[in-house]
Amino acid sequence: EFEVPTAVAMMSDLVKNMTNVGGDDDEVTEIAYLPRVKATVLEKVIEYCTHYTKEEVMTPIETPQKASKTEEVVQKWYADFLQVERVLLFE
Repeated sequence: EFEVPTAVAMMSDLVKNMTNVGGDDDEVTEIAYLPRVKATVLEKVIEYCTHYTKEEVMTPIETPQKASKTEEVVQKWYADFLQVERVLLFE
């Protein structure tokens, strides 16, 4: 079970569509159950959403991409974040 601030959780459309949010920004009135999402994947999603909620604003990714390297298209933190095992990246 993960406790996540509402603003962080609401970055995910999947969670947003499964959760009822109360009037207070930090109050979730219902827990979202994600039985098909592995804990390791959910931890990475929470890390990503937390970073872009609390640390810095995500820069939109320009499309079509004109660069061949990810590092040239996204912020440094994002490029570093993607440096995980390929299996985890595509789960």
